[in-house]
Amino acid sequence: MRVLSKRRLRFLLTVILAISAVTIFVRCVVQFQLNKEIKYYRRYFKDRKDKLEGIYNPLEIKQIPSETIDNLYANSLSRLEEQGKTVDWTKYAYVNYVTDSAYLCNSLIIFDDLKNKYKTKAKLVLLISRDLLDPESSSDIENIKFLLHKIQILDENQVVIKYIENIVKPNDYTPWNESLTKLLVFNETDFDRIIYLDNDAILKDNLDELFFLPHYIKFAAPLTYWFLSEKDMKDAYKEIEHDDKNSINLKTYTKKLDLRIKNNKMIYNHLPSLPNSLFMNSKNVAQEIIHSTSSASPLFNFHINKKAGKTKFASNLMVIRPSAELFNSIITEALPKVLAKKTKYDMDLINEEIYNLKKIIYYQFDIFRRMKSKFQPEVLVLPFARYGLLTGSVRNTQHHDLITNDVLGYKRLDESGQQIEKGLHASIEDSKYIHFSDYPIGKPWNYASISEFECKVDEKHSKNIEQDTEACAQWNSIYDTYLETRKVCSI
Repeated sequence: MRVLSKRRLRFLLTVILAISAVTIFVRCVVQFQLNKEIKYYRRYFKDRKDKLEGIYNPLEIKQIPSETIDNLYANSLSRLEEQGKTVDWTKYAYVNYVTDSAYLCNSLIIFDDLKNKYKTKAKLVLLISRDLLDPESSSDIENIKFLLHKIQILDENQVVIKYIENIVKPNDYTPWNESLTKLLVFNETDFDRIIYLDNDAILKDNLDELFFLPHYIKFAAPLTYWFLSEKDMKDAYKEIEHDDKNSINLKTYTKKLDLRIKNNKMIYNHLPSLPNSLFMNSKNVAQEIIHSTSSASPLFNFHINKKAGKTKFASNLMVIRPSAELFNSIITEALPKVLAKKTKYDMDLINEEIYNLKKIIYYQFDIFRRMKSKFQPEVLVLPFARYGLLTGSVRNTQHHDLITNDVLGYKRLDESGQQIEKGLHASIEDSKYIHFSDYPIGKPWNYASISEFECKVDEKHSKNIEQDTEACAQWNSIYDTYLETRKVCSI
C-alpha cells in the first residue's frame, strides 16, 4: 500500500510538473508572439502616422498639451462661425457635488467666478446631499439655504441644483467616507460632456476649451504627478529620447499638431505619449498584459496586472462624457468591490476599476487586433500645471521644473534646445485650476486670516533664499485671493 501511495504521489507530481511546464511554455510562446506584434505596430504607427486617418494607435496613452487644447477650441469656434452656427452651451456643464456644508461656500465661489468673472455660458450643476437639509441631521440649515439661494440666483436658467443621496462607505469614519458620492457625476447624461471640479480649489479662468476635446474622448484628467521622483523623470526623458534626441522637445509636437488642426486632420497619433515607465511596472508591454493565468482575457486567456504604476489619474478635475451604461457598470460592478475594502475611495475606484492605465492598453490593443478601423481611444491625459496643480507644489521648489514641463517626459525647449525658463509666477499665471493641498495645513476656510498659516522662508535652512521667497510669495497670493473671494458667501 505504501509503495502504491508513493507511486501515486510521484505520478501526481509528474503531472503537476508537466502541466506547469506546458503552461510556462505556452505563456512564453504567447509573450514572444505578442512582443513581435507590438513591435510591428509600433513601427507601423511611427512610419505611417502622417498618412493615417481614422486608425488610432492602441499601444500608447496620449497626453495633450495646453497649446493644442487651445488650438482645438479656437478651431472649433471658427468652423461653427463659418457654418453660421453657434455653440449649444446647454449640452455642456460644470459639475460640483457637496456632502459637507463646509464646502458649499466653495461651490458658490466657483460658480460665481465661472458665471460673472470668466463668462462661461455652460450650465452650472450642483449635486447636493439631501441630508444637509434634514433638520434631524443638520445644524446649519439656515446658512445652507442662504448659500443655495445665492447659487441659484446667479442665473435661474444656467444654474441647476439637484438633490442626491450620499454613497456612504460603511464602518468608515474618515473624512472621505462619502467621497464615493462623486461617482454620481458619471450619470449626468443630460449633457454631452461635463467638467467635474472638486470645489476645494481656486479657479483662475473658465475651462470651456475642455468641452471641445476630440469627440471620441470619454474621459480626460491630469495625472498624480506629485508621486514622481527626480529619478522617475530622468527615466521618462531617457525613454522618450531613445529613438530620437529631438523627440523630447514638446515644440516638435505642437508645431505639427497646429498644422493638422488647421487642416482638420486627425491629431491623436501625433500627440506626445505618456512614457511607459511612468505607469507600467516593467519595460515589457507584453509581460504587463500577460500577468497571471486567471481567465480574464478572451484574447490571450490571461489576466491583466492591475497593480498601480508610479502615477495614475487624479480625480479632482475630470472631463467626462456621461454614459448610463458606464454608470450602471460602476454602481453594480466596481462600487461593491471598493465598498468592501478599507482605505479605497473614489480615486482608487476610477484608477483600478474604470481607467487603469495598464488595463487601458490591454483593452485598446485587444479591440484593435480584432477590428482596426472600429477602434477609437477613450482617454487623454491633461497637462497638470494648467488643470491639476496642487498648492503644495507651489511652495515645494523641487516641483518647479515639473510645473514648467507638465507634459510628462517632454520639455519646453527653445530653438537651440535649451530649457525655456518661464519662472514660477508665469507658470502660475498659466494655471487655471489650483487645488488646495498642503498637508498638514488644513483647508483655508478653517482659518480666519492668512497670518495663521502663511508661508515664511526659513532663512537659516534655505538653500536658495531667492527661490524660496518667490515660492512663498506665490503661495501666499493664492490663499490671499481665496480668503478675499470667500466674502461672497457672507450674509
